[in-house]
Amino acid sequence: MPSLTRHPRLVAGLTRVVPIALVLLAWELVTRAGWVNPFVFPPVSEIVIRWVALFVDGSVYRPLWDTLWRALLGLGAAIAVGVPLGLLMGRVHWAQWFFEPLFSFSFPLPKIALIPLYVHWFGLFSLSKVMLIFTDCLFPVVIFTYHGARGLSPIYLWSAQSRGTGRLRMLWRVVLPLSLASIYDGVQVAVVVAVLVAVVSEMVSGGGGLGQMMIRAYRFGDVRTAFATLLTISLIGYALYRAAQWLRGRLLFWHVTDS
Repeated sequence: MPSLTRHPRLVAGLTRVVPIALVLLAWELVTRAGWVNPFVFPPVSEIVIRWVALFVDGSVYRPLWDTLWRALLGLGAAIAVGVPLGLLMGRVHWAQWFFEPLFSFSFPLPKIALIPLYVHWFGLFSLSKVMLIFTDCLFPVVIFTYHGARGLSPIYLWSAQSRGTGRLRMLWRVVLPLSLASIYDGVQVAVVVAVLVAVVSEMVSGGGGLGQMMIRAYRFGDVRTAFATLLTISLIGYALYRAAQWLRGRLLFWHVTDS
């Protein structure tokens, strides 16, 4: 027990895993007891075996790569466009006047509904998916950046103005650094959104990727492969989110958070 108290992070991690382990154990026992149709819910052990087999025979690597590069490219484009736009909206009156109503009006729209339109505009394959990911990720990046830039203490701005700092230089040297914590919150949300939208767009319009791989498995009645693909998608989303959290801790070590 004393050794565990010296590793609070390990204890916290194990505590978070326990509920998941209990649910998976119950799933395994229920399916093995024959209480549910194994075609609907195959045993967890068989799903894990199929998941390992996908990596051993290499059939998952190409779909995995297709989903990853689409998600990361769309996310990167959203960050490149969304951060400057959010900063402008937060500190420049005309930018807020023009863009804020547009984002407020279009934010409730489910972006997945844009898939047919994007396929019509950008084609059936990767470009339409990347553009849809870009559109979906743009909203959290812009909104979090906007609120971060708008919520700054005026003391910092007055101090910079008293030194003769111009508007553009102030955005780059003052507003951006002080808004980084809020910007990174938006990026963390966008990371999960990017994977989600990539998979859903692949399910709907094809073109390879994990989404199409899962739909194809369901069509041929290969439920174990479908669940194994779903497990891969979940692990990718979780790994990217945790990587973003780790990177935040390294880049924004000065910013105190409750997480």
